[in-house]
Amino acid sequence: MKSYNLNWVIAHEPKYLFYRVAEDFANLVKEYAGDLDITVNVLTDDEYNAKFDPEVPVNRHNLWKLLQDGDVQIAQMQTTSLARQFNSEMHVLDLPYLFRDHDHAAKVLEGKVGVDLLNKFDKNSGIKGLAYTYSGGYRLLPSREHVTSLAELAGQPIRAGLSQQARESIEMLGGVPVPADTEQTWELAKSGKVQAAEYVTQRIYPDNCNEWIKSIVHTEHSLFLTSIVVNQDWWNSLPTEVQSVFMKAALQAARNERALSLKDGEYHLRKLESEGVNIVYLSEEEEAELHSRAAKIRATHAKTVFSPGLVEAIENIH
Repeated sequence: MKSYNLNWVIAHEPKYLFYRVAEDFANLVKEYAGDLDITVNVLTDDEYNAKFDPEVPVNRHNLWKLLQDGDVQIAQMQTTSLARQFNSEMHVLDLPYLFRDHDHAAKVLEGKVGVDLLNKFDKNSGIKGLAYTYSGGYRLLPSREHVTSLAELAGQPIRAGLSQQARESIEMLGGVPVPADTEQTWELAKSGKVQAAEYVTQRIYPDNCNEWIKSIVHTEHSLFLTSIVVNQDWWNSLPTEVQSVFMKAALQAARNERALSLKDGEYHLRKLESEGVNIVYLSEEEEAELHSRAAKIRATHAKTVFSPGLVEAIENIH
């Protein structure tokens, strides 16, 4: 009987979130494999570097290259990074207030629209998507100053993601976007170069951002998503029954991870609150105004950025 071995490398923070979904996937593969001989090796970037001693050590920024070259068979990557490198249409998922709730998000991500986006990477990418995970969830707005309303951050520099959609989301919230990678947030906030930053609560403690956060405005303005992706050539070499095992395990592990991420987010939010961080919730009037602004952004992007009908297809899923 042929054996199938694959390496899943964890190179993103918070590692506990990414490691958890990888281990769950490995256990599900074992459960679904039956008589098939399949081994999933889950390694952190440090463990991979120590074991294989690559010429260029693997990290979050070059993991995609190892996946592309086939040195790593499967990994979890930030969806915005995949969009920036291999399929700009995936940036649609960063649009503000695109998802009505998590049930709507699940229907989009697991339905035709989500599957199509995962399977439309650039032909030269060498990778294929299997499923979406959160590894975060809704983005909020932590502030380095004590605030009691979103309006107090109006006109202030706020760290934004690198995409056009992220920048416009910060403008929608009234801030001046400062595009920066997530890892730059701590230094930007501690040095006073930004007054706030869009973030997910699951990353706050691993990234030591609790050191500067005084308030969190509970905007939930967009979803932070990651994706389980595999090397395309390796995938194509697998028999159909092995692909089916991996696909079934990826989908279930993604569902489990999304549910656990939400619980983690709420736990960390309550922990921050217990430590004196002020959680600011939007009023009904503020929510209505932000949703109105977001609808205009989505309408403009629907006409000028994305394929005809893509934004509407997502909005019309019920």
